[in-house]
Amino acid sequence: MANGTWKLNPQSALWTDPDNWQNGTVPTDSAEFQVSTGTSLSFDAGASATIDDIVIGPGSRPFAFNITQLDAEPALTIKGQGVVNQTLAVQSFVVASFGTYRMPQLKFAGAASAGDDTVVYYAGPTSLQDSFGGGTIGFYETSSAGSARFTVRTGAVSPHEDTTNRPAKQVPPGAVKTYESTLGGSVVFNDNATAGTGVFSLFGTLGDDGDTFGNVVFHDTTTAACGTFLNYGGTVPGGDGGNTQFYDRSDAATGVYINYGGTAYKHQQWGGANGGDVAFDGVATGGLAWFQNFPASIAGAHGGVTSFNNNPNFPPIDNPGATAGQGTYINYGANDQFPGGGGHTELTAVYGFSTAGQGTFVNFGGTQTTASSAGHTIFAIKPPNNAYKPSADQGVFWNHPGISAGYTEFLSYGSGTSDQQPDAANGVFHNLGSHMADQAGGYTIFKNQSHGGTATLIAYGGVGAGQGGRIIFQDTTTGGGAHVSLIGNGTLDLSGHAGDLTIGTLSLLQGTLSLTLRPSAPCLTVSDALDLQSGPVTLALQLPKGASPEPGVSYPVLHAPNLGAVDPAVFKVTTDDHAQPHVDIKDKMLFVTFA
Repeated sequence: MANGTWKLNPQSALWTDPDNWQNGTVPTDSAEFQVSTGTSLSFDAGASATIDDIVIGPGSRPFAFNITQLDAEPALTIKGQGVVNQTLAVQSFVVASFGTYRMPQLKFAGAASAGDDTVVYYAGPTSLQDSFGGGTIGFYETSSAGSARFTVRTGAVSPHEDTTNRPAKQVPPGAVKTYESTLGGSVVFNDNATAGTGVFSLFGTLGDDGDTFGNVVFHDTTTAACGTFLNYGGTVPGGDGGNTQFYDRSDAATGVYINYGGTAYKHQQWGGANGGDVAFDGVATGGLAWFQNFPASIAGAHGGVTSFNNNPNFPPIDNPGATAGQGTYINYGANDQFPGGGGHTELTAVYGFSTAGQGTFVNFGGTQTTASSAGHTIFAIKPPNNAYKPSADQGVFWNHPGISAGYTEFLSYGSGTSDQQPDAANGVFHNLGSHMADQAGGYTIFKNQSHGGTATLIAYGGVGAGQGGRIIFQDTTTGGGAHVSLIGNGTLDLSGHAGDLTIGTLSLLQGTLSLTLRPSAPCLTVSDALDLQSGPVTLALQLPKGASPEPGVSYPVLHAPNLGAVDPAVFKVTTDDHAQPHVDIKDKMLFVTFA
């Protein structure tokens, strides 16, 4: 082991040149930097230096440590105390080659720290316009990002074909073996490493390859601790934004995650730019973290997003399923300044049983007219080959009003059926009414074959002329044992449902039931109990398209085990037809007959 001090007048910029150190030996224990005329250091090809500590002494000018080579071993490994800056000057580390997370060019190991907030790191290409990919900074064992600041970028040039993992005989004659990656610069946490209180700024695509982006990745049992992650939206059509990703059993802990929307509109064959995003895969958890997903700054672009189990975990692990933990997820709707797609959270369950855990999800409405411009949370599958389903678990959801109202949606994409369907489980859904006549209430909607589970679904009334919140069941969805509460002009809308819907309980403090009548079966069955706290209860009735009410026919509307004790006069019927309706209750069934 050896200590060393960088010379006042080094003969070159190379760390690995013994003549640049005062004692003529490249240090392996502690490297100290004092006042020097050579403040920009580099590492030559094939270099593999290992050090315990880098200490920038008092009175020193800013130093820059530049790594632009990729080899089988890191150019620099720091494995002791780490980087210690004893000055107020900002020290910088630049990793500007390209590689993969298994081949970091700058490596922290042991319990080494990247330093305090006067130390900055860059991982990216050598040129934003004329290069691609980006360098990799790796944290291993119990090392930490400290409170350092990181900028992670990618370049505008599309990556060439990657021959890294091919056997030598499969590399085409004359081809240059490269370490090219579709990813941009990366900061990767492995083993039990932590992000500490580091601040990470991640940027997306600059060129025409939308799969390139700056990336921070957590593997194994790593933790984001109290880190701050700023994921900026894509800036070119079809481009991705910066990305923070959790794999394996990693934990978002108490971090703060800001996902900004895309800034480029649709163009020819390319869609609008994607927002910055945080992705959870494997059995990773959102912990107690705070997530904010912002709308896009331009129409046609997509908002910031947090997603669960949308990517395969490598290697696969048992019992796959990421969870939102006890995190808070805030999805903002579009406004006049940011008129694009709304911020959103997706539990798509492509590669695992993703759940909302005990998370809190807040979906704000927007000022634009399209539904996707509102803040929203989606539980979705793509049948028929989906092996997993997403669940609301014990999450709490707040859907706010707006011209485009905030919403939570359960659905499947495409055609086909599946035994694995999105499930509201034991979630609690608050659908808030509006205080303005031109704004819709927040809503929860079930589509296709999704399940209401045993969720608590509440639709609150609007204020004054404001519309109420809504709970909507469509298609062949099932209500299960869901508990539905309607307040004021809050609405349970079954007008788009294909048959009889059964729920567990129905609590009515006024409220509206929007139903499509059929002569053979009730629109709504309450299996446990009807709790009628006060009326009137509005029955907004319609018949299938093209049909007219048949005089004298009693249409079954509502079935509940205790319905016989309810006064029929509590129910007020409204229809699109001029026929006069009459409400009658016989035993456990409410009927409507037209004169």
